[in-house]
Amino acid sequence: MSFKDYLHMKAEESAHNEILAYLTIILGATFLVGGFLETIIAAESPQWFLMLPYQQLSHPSIVLGLILTILGFVLISAGFILSIHYDRKKTRYLNQLEESSALWKEQEKRRRK
Repeated sequence: MSFKDYLHMKAEESAHNEILAYLTIILGATFLVGGFLETIIAAESPQWFLMLPYQQLSHPSIVLGLILTILGFVLISAGFILSIHYDRKKTRYLNQLEESSALWKEQEKRRRK
């Protein structure tokens, strides 16, 4: 396996991981909305802490809503962080691939002379 093939494979892997990070964001948004709906439906008049609806933990469905809401925020945050991380890795691999291609072309020109 050549260095160019390795860089190309790593760039594709980072692109794939970036897509998975975006899917994590979507999953987090789904959990967040589900947690909000569960809490609002289970508690007729929930109390609010910033953006989080909550009620005294008197019913299991309210606990489920709180867990889904917190998990949604965590997944959305992790998805954003991972998507930025994998985008930077992909960019770094593509820049290295571009540099190695330029060096390879320069070496080919020197050989032909």
